[in-house]
Amino acid sequence: MTDDIREQVRQKYAQAITTKAGCCGDSRDATRAITGNLYTAEEIAGLPANLLATSLGCGNPTALGSLYAGETVLDLGSGAGLDVLLSAKRVGPSGKAYGLDMTDEMLAEANANKAKAGLANAEFLKGHIEDIPLPAAAVDVVISNCVINLSADKDKVFAEIFRVLRPGGRVAVSDIVATKPLPEALRTNLLAWAGCVAGALTDEEYTAKLAAAGFGDIEIIVTRVYDLTGPSAQKIVPGATPAQLAEYNGSLVSAFIRAKKPARRLQQGRDYVIRPARPGDLPAIEALLAASGLAAVEIAAGLDRFLVADKNGVIGVIGNEYHAAAALIRSLAVAPGLRKAGVASALLDQAAAQAEAAGSAVAYLFTNTAADYFAKRGFKPVDRRDVPAAILASPAVSTCCCASAVALRLPLRQRSGKSE
Repeated sequence: MTDDIREQVRQKYAQAITTKAGCCGDSRDATRAITGNLYTAEEIAGLPANLLATSLGCGNPTALGSLYAGETVLDLGSGAGLDVLLSAKRVGPSGKAYGLDMTDEMLAEANANKAKAGLANAEFLKGHIEDIPLPAAAVDVVISNCVINLSADKDKVFAEIFRVLRPGGRVAVSDIVATKPLPEALRTNLLAWAGCVAGALTDEEYTAKLAAAGFGDIEIIVTRVYDLTGPSAQKIVPGATPAQLAEYNGSLVSAFIRAKKPARRLQQGRDYVIRPARPGDLPAIEALLAASGLAAVEIAAGLDRFLVADKNGVIGVIGNEYHAAAALIRSLAVAPGLRKAGVASALLDQAAAQAEAAGSAVAYLFTNTAADYFAKRGFKPVDRRDVPAAILASPAVSTCCCASAVALRLPLRQRSGKSE
C-alpha cells in the first residue's frame, strides 16, 4: 500500500506541474481552495511570475517560521521551488536552502525557476522524505508545505527530520490536519491521498508522533478551516458522501506546526566552567532568577556561597546556605535556551558536593514546579515539620516559597549523581 500511495502521489504531482491543473482531484477550484491567498506580493517580488501559480501548498512556512541569515534550510516536497527560493532570499548568500522532491517534472521546473531567480544558494535534490539524502545534523530548519500528510510512513519522516537537524534545530511546517479522525474509507482512497487529505493526522496524532521522534516545544496553530459544503468539496475530499461532508465540515484544517530538536548537551570544562560567583556577576544572576520566576532574595549578602556556570557570560546559577549540619540549596536557574543542556544537573551536583565538603550531612530544597526533576536526582519529598527550623526561617524559604512548595531532602553521602 505504501508504494502504491507514493506512485499515485508522484503521478498526480507530475500531472499537476505539467498541466498546471492542481493536485486536489485535478480541479483548479479545489486547488485554489487549499492554496489561495498564502503569499503576499512583497514576498514573491523578484521571483518568476508563474511561480505562485505552480505552488501546491496549504500554507506559507517561510512567513510563519523564523529564518535567519547564514542558516541552512531544507524544504521537504519542494515542488516548483517557491518556498526554497523564498528561504534562499531570507538566509542570504551566507546561508543555504535545499529542496527535496521525488518528481522529475517538479525538479525540472524548480531548477528552471532557480535559474530565472538567479539565486546561487538554492539547491534541489531528488529523493523521498522518508529517506533524506543529507548527512546527520546538516540543517538548521526543516520546512514543508502540505507534503508530510502525503506520506504513508510519517514516523519515518519525523525520524529523518530529527536526524538531519542540528541540535537545537527547528521544524516549521504547514500541513493538512484533521481535528477528528477521518473515516477509514477516506483513508484508503488513493485519489484522496494524492489530493492532500486522506493521510492527514489529527492534531493529537501529529503531536504524539513528533514527541516520539524526540522533538519538544511542539505547537500546532490552525491557519485555515476548509468549507466542505461548497462546490469544490468533492474534489477536496473525493469519494465522501454528502452526509460525510456535512459531518466533517470544519474538521479539516491547514495548520502551522512548530517543534524543536533538543539542544546539544554542554560539556562542563569544554563548553563552560562552573566557578564561584563574583560581585560583577550579580546583575546577570538577578536576570537569570527573574527569567525563571525566582526572587533574588539576599543574593549579594551570600554571594560567596553561590556558584555560576560561565560560558562567555553567566548561563546558570545556584546557591547554598549552611545551617548547622544541614544545607539549603537554593536559586537554581539556567538560561532559558540551555535548560535541557545538562547545565542544571552539573550545578546541582557541584552545589551538593560543596555542601558536603562544608560539613553538611543533608541538603534541603523547595520547589513549586520541578519536584519530578529533583526526584530523578536523588531528592525525596519530606514533610515540612521534619525540616530544620533554621532552614524554614531562611528568607529564601519564608519569603519566597508558598505553602504549596514541595520540600525535598537529599542525604549528601548517598548522592546519586544522576544528570539530565
